[in-house]
Amino acid sequence: MKVPFLDLKAPYLELKEELDAAYQRVMESGWYILGQEVEAFEEEFAVYCETKYCVGVGNGLESLHLILRAMEIGAGDEVIVPANTYIATWLAVSYAGAAPIAVEPDINTYNIDRKKLES
Repeated sequence: MKVPFLDLKAPYLELKEELDAAYQRVMESGWYILGQEVEAFEEEFAVYCETKYCVGVGNGLESLHLILRAMEIGAGDEVIVPANTYIATWLAVSYAGAAPIAVEPDINTYNIDRKKLES
């Protein structure tokens, strides 16, 4: 029995018309970064999140870095990060000027082990 790992075709087919139309608008506009499509996404996502603003970024590192900066986290601060995370989590903290502090995961959940936070 073959169990598929990830089926990206099914959700694409479900949203095919909308996705293809959006792709066509981006390609025809020549705006692959920023532009009307990103602006529309930011506005619609802000409404969905019931917030005033949304800023589209290129990746998770940028988003984490902006969050830390918005919280005024920087030099002299320490930020607890999961020991078993992607490197961008640590890089965002150090890029903001703070020190990442690794905490090992709970063996049952693989989330940060809250019993280890204090140490």
